[in-house]
Amino acid sequence: MQFGKIRDLREDHDLRQSEIAEFLGVKRTTYAMWELGDVNFPVEKLVILAKRFHTNVEYMLDLTSDKREVIYPDDITIEFIGRQLKRYRLKLQKTQREFADALKIRQSSYSYYEDGKTRIPTNKLVFLSKKYHIPLNYICGGKSKEKITINL
Repeated sequence: MQFGKIRDLREDHDLRQSEIAEFLGVKRTTYAMWELGDVNFPVEKLVILAKRFHTNVEYMLDLTSDKREVIYPDDITIEFIGRQLKRYRLKLQKTQREFADALKIRQSSYSYYEDGKTRIPTNKLVFLSKKYHIPLNYICGGKSKEKITINL
């Protein structure tokens, strides 16, 4: 998964990778791998960057061209993301098995995501977002005055 928008935002703000890494509390090499897409960028860290750049997670993941700022809670955790994912799955009247099958993983592995025992990889979250039209800004607890359109 490529994160070119994140690099573009960083460069638009005249920041070096080392500065963003320090801001996120990680090593520069870790951040560089995230930005290049070599390693999944944790959603919680994407939320922190979205807040820093006054934009939204869906824009940063290239799911929309709408850069408008979304307000996120301060304490995004993997448990929070799991609960939000479960809420939306239930709203869609889907089973854990259906989501697990779509991701080509075991149901028990998927249940760990919803229980907050394991971080859902960003690429899997993006896949679910596209397949089931799940707004990632919602999964991240985002609030917006205006609806953001997702490009599918």
